[in-house]
Amino acid sequence: MEVKNVIELRDELQNRIREISSVMPKMSEAISKLRNEVSEDFGAETSEKFKDVVRREIQTYDADKTGRTDYALEAAGGSIVSTRNTEPYSTGASVLSLFGMPLCHNRNTPRTVIQTGALPGECWAFKGSTGSVVIELLGSVYISGITLEHISPSISPTGETSTAPRDFSLWGLKHKEDTEGILFGEFTYDNCNSPVQYFKVENPAKDPYEVVEVKIHSNSGSPDYTCIYRIRVHGTLNRLNE
Repeated sequence: MEVKNVIELRDELQNRIREISSVMPKMSEAISKLRNEVSEDFGAETSEKFKDVVRREIQTYDADKTGRTDYALEAAGGSIVSTRNTEPYSTGASVLSLFGMPLCHNRNTPRTVIQTGALPGECWAFKGSTGSVVIELLGSVYISGITLEHISPSISPTGETSTAPRDFSLWGLKHKEDTEGILFGEFTYDNCNSPVQYFKVENPAKDPYEVVEVKIHSNSGSPDYTCIYRIRVHGTLNRLNE
């Protein structure tokens, strides 16, 4: 059993190394291209104002890419309650592979969507283009917005992101078994835009909610399955939680 565990660990590390190796060249290329574009546009006369803008953007990226508190984050106390009747995509070793390299593993549970990390394959996949996930937040929150994240085509091993969610909605639930709830809004994720997209709620509620449901109504073109990389829920924590 010890030998078997060592072999499995070795295989896992090899898979991770292949994933990272496939991503790094594309990331380096994108950074180099951005650096060249900035140099061409501004040259040696880059203003301090522009530098300040860059610094602020870097700080925002460091702050979990949004600069907003994520009340769904598992590490902070968020948790997955259920996925209703959503069916996982794969029963095999991996959801998708390219040249023998796994891109999305069935070991990725729904918990993946409230954890950090957004490298290719670090997603939760479900069959078809519709599904849902119920999330218990770290406390009761006055919901103000939601952020959906998928990988960029520039780091996608296949060069496309048709499995990204498209039309989705956010609901506030009174309790974990609630099947109706209040609709915060219906939104559209554009997989041709920024990988991290924030959506302000359309119907703010006067009451705080501790349980929310994200319903996916369509994806960006894949006929087989949909992948969710990260869901963030934003707002203001109800002070009565403290």
